[in-house]
This record gives sequence, C-alpha cells and structure tokens, in this order.
Amino acid sequence: LDFGCGKSYLTFILYYYFTEKLGLNATIIGYDLKEDVVDRCNGIAEKYGYGNLKFIVADVTRDKLYDEKIDMIVTLHACDTATDYALEYAIRHKVKYIFSVPCCQHEINAQIQRGGDFDIMLRHGIIKERMSALLTDSIRAAVLEDMGYRVDMIEFIDFAHSPKNIMIRGKRTGATGKKGIEEAQRLCEKYGFKQTLLEKIKESL
Repeated sequence: LDFGCGKSYLTFILYYYFTEKLGLNATIIGYDLKEDVVDRCNGIAEKYGYGNLKFIVADVTRDKLYDEKIDMIVTLHACDTATDYALEYAIRHKVKYIFSVPCCQHEINAQIQRGGDFDIMLRHGIIKERMSALLTDSIRAAVLEDMGYRVDMIEFIDFAHSPKNIMIRGKRTGATGKKGIEEAQRLCEKYGFKQTLLEKIKESL
C-alpha cells in the first residue's frame, strides 16, 4: 500500500521493479485524496497494462482501507499525521516492511510548550520547527520498536534535493517492549503536546 501516493512516480517505479525486474506477482494500491490525480494514475496503469496496480480516492485518516494481508507499506511525503495513520495501519495489520518518508510535521510544533532542559531550543521558530520534526520521527521510531519492529533511519537523498530526506525503515520481528512508549509519553507530558501515532497506539494497549 502507498499512502498519499500523489502523482505516483514512486508507485509506478515500485510496480515495474517488482513485476518486471523481479518477476513477482505483486499487487500495489495507491491512496490519495485528489480524484483527478487518481483518475490520471489509473489511466496510465491501464495504458501500460499494469493490471495489479490500482489507485483509490481515500482519506487514510478515516476511510476503510484494504484489509487483507499486506507485505509492505510505503509513504513518500505523506503530509503531517497521514504518516502516523499509515504507520498505525502497518502496526495493526502486522505489515512486514515499512518505508516511510515523513513530511510537514506540524503537529508537535503547534503544541509544544516550554517545560524542561530543551527550552533553549524553543526560543527561535526555525529551531523549534526542526526540533519538532525530529522529535516527531523519534517518537514514531520508538513506538514502532515497542510494537515489534526493528527500525533504522537513513538519509535517503541528499539534503540539497529535499529537506524532507529522512526515511524510517522498519522490519517486523515481533519482539515488543514498552520503554520507548514510556519515554515518549514522559516527553509529551513534560512539554505539553500529543503525538498522533503514540495516542492511537496507547488506545489499544
């Protein structure tokens, strides 16, 4: 599943790689909010005979999504909390592989308050914004690790091409914990913010 696929350059490349290069019988579904973009992508898929590549208009934060076995979730610049809903989906459906490149992490930046040792980093807007983005992805990684994933983060493209260049990679191992979620919760309480993935996972614990 590709959450927030947009014009789907990545989606088409992945489908071509899996089916043409690796010879796999792969099915890929891309979700996006924009009906005209989805129609265009479906037209291109039909043109090239990509029968198992489909695009669907959906709001991933609330609509019912594909509910069968999923091997991999990808997100490329799914905006703000859309990334969290994709990661939550992966956790709940025990998806084996996650490749997520977050974007527009506004949520913590809009809420975070002074209250601890990192107050010096909240004085200037640009530093606060960047700190909030890194904090968001750190919490996401901690939640994934506690929920059974081996996680690493990489710079997948040079900063000169995009400042949104951190990829969260996860592989499900099934080894769960609670340390990361507890640490993240303490930060939320100390600095007065909530984080969507953490909140949604806490509801199920």
